[in-house]
Amino acid sequence: MTLLQAGWSKIAITPETGATLTGFSAREGVSTGVHDDLYVRSLAIESEGRAAALVSVEVLALDGDFVGMVKHAIERRSGIPEANILIACTHTHAGPVTVKSFFNPDEKVDETYMARLAAAIEQSVVEAWERRAPASVGWGVARVAGVGVNRRDPEHGYVDQDAGILKVCDGEGAVRAVLIHYACHPTVLGPNNLLVTGDFPSAALAEVERATGSFAMFFNGAQGDISMGHSSDLSAIGVIAPGRTFEHAAELGERLAGAVLAELPHIATSAVTLDSASVLAEMPLKNYPPSEELARESRIAEERLESLAGRSIEDPELRQAKTEALYTSINQYLAGFNSEYPAGFLPLELRGLRIGETVLIGLPAEAFAEVGRNMKSACRSKILIVGLANGYLGYIPCRQAHFEGGYEIVSSRFAPEAEDALAAAAAKLAIEMSEERKPQHGA
Repeated sequence: MTLLQAGWSKIAITPETGATLTGFSAREGVSTGVHDDLYVRSLAIESEGRAAALVSVEVLALDGDFVGMVKHAIERRSGIPEANILIACTHTHAGPVTVKSFFNPDEKVDETYMARLAAAIEQSVVEAWERRAPASVGWGVARVAGVGVNRRDPEHGYVDQDAGILKVCDGEGAVRAVLIHYACHPTVLGPNNLLVTGDFPSAALAEVERATGSFAMFFNGAQGDISMGHSSDLSAIGVIAPGRTFEHAAELGERLAGAVLAELPHIATSAVTLDSASVLAEMPLKNYPPSEELARESRIAEERLESLAGRSIEDPELRQAKTEALYTSINQYLAGFNSEYPAGFLPLELRGLRIGETVLIGLPAEAFAEVGRNMKSACRSKILIVGLANGYLGYIPCRQAHFEGGYEIVSSRFAPEAEDALAAAAAKLAIEMSEERKPQHGA
């Protein structure tokens, strides 16, 4: 008989008032207060001598080297193998600067805060591990309507309306922890917001915890082109669409929570086995013009923008100039990154963690919803794509989107063929992670 134990923990990681908030190049000013606290939330599971940890960090993104350092520290203290630790970010755009970004490369990462964050992640997992007790788990799916919208094509664009649910019960069958997996940008609040917030996922988690009296955590999915439907191009230059309010964030969060809570009683739980594996996807990169040409384009764009100083953001000419200046800056940044890979390919690790019949695939990027659908279609087993996991490499658009252009396409370092490489790697990983594959024992 399979024996399973689980534990959980959450630790506040809210930055101090006055910290720079990341997520929008158009944001002006620093944080003026806190609407809701940010947390690192951890779930530790042990089954038949194998240990795993699921970690949700309520920040925009984390660098792969930082994640590797934290995983190493967690293994040293808890014994949970680094390979079995999945650290993912919720991707709130109203948290502290935790990674150097393509959209605002001049932002500074506060090393003092990062040290505090590393310690909090480590401590959260260790606490979860030390608190483990007999448990059972089960997976379910809730259908969610009216939350995520394809922001590139609000009328017809693909949206994954499924919310994955991991339910954890104690030895008496009471719900003690709930993991919600849903693909959507937490960007109800826009660049004009200066209050720290986890956005709609925080509202969803608060409602689930209130209704169940349990612990809850959130994993994002393939959310690269999914938000509330507002234009990413306009948002990036500071145009505020209607409805970007805390009231709307609470409404969407409660809608997601309601769907999860309705499905929760129907999810059966049991003791399950764990397994892990990883594969590398050789991701083709974009080709960029020579650096001199990019620099010239950037100077021209900046000069044009300066010539329009004083105009209202409602002015179409100013909007176009702001967009061109942002795009040329992003191109320069990503061209420098891609130049470090002269072969034209970047090795991207997909890390898989199987809990029972479901495989969580950690993806260190923001994949378009259609890319996520194609990854799932390529796999025979049930998979959940956990975006912004174990590092951050930006957007992975679907092939067709490359021909349509726009903010996400300019902001991607990958070539159109990257989608195929990712699907092939996911299929290979899913085979490695099939439940029939006998797990290797050991912590």
